[in-house]
Amino acid sequence: MSVMRIVMLVYGASIIAVLAIVALNSMGTESLAAGVSQQQDNNPLKHDNKCWAEIYMNAEFDKNGPRLLLVGPHELTTLKGLNDQNWDNDIESIIVGPEAYVVLYADQEFGGRTLILAANQSLESLSDAQMKNDIESLRLSCK
Repeated sequence: MSVMRIVMLVYGASIIAVLAIVALNSMGTESLAAGVSQQQDNNPLKHDNKCWAEIYMNAEFDKNGPRLLLVGPHELTTLKGLNDQNWDNDIESIIVGPEAYVVLYADQEFGGRTLILAANQSLESLSDAQMKNDIESLRLSCK
């Protein structure tokens, strides 16, 4: 195996270990990605890491519908198959943590129209920004 291939495998494994995706289902329980510790409760404001974004499939931060907590930094070239669910073109509202900012892209691979959300910003309906159900990739960066 070449050194470059080994470096790429180690790099990929490191990214998976560092990036956290926590899915919150409608019952308020959590499913975890590898290496992620559970939160005390479902409130992302109580998470130790202040670099996060919570995305919702429904408008107005509907906690009864599917939602997903992303702990950054995080880059998703596609939103298909996140925690066994397709988030591609299904995001309707978002909350950004106090030390994060998010760039939402209309196309996969960080293409198309963009919407930038700053720390502590939230949108209860992405239709207000003409991006409702039009997000296919995103970048979550930390301050």
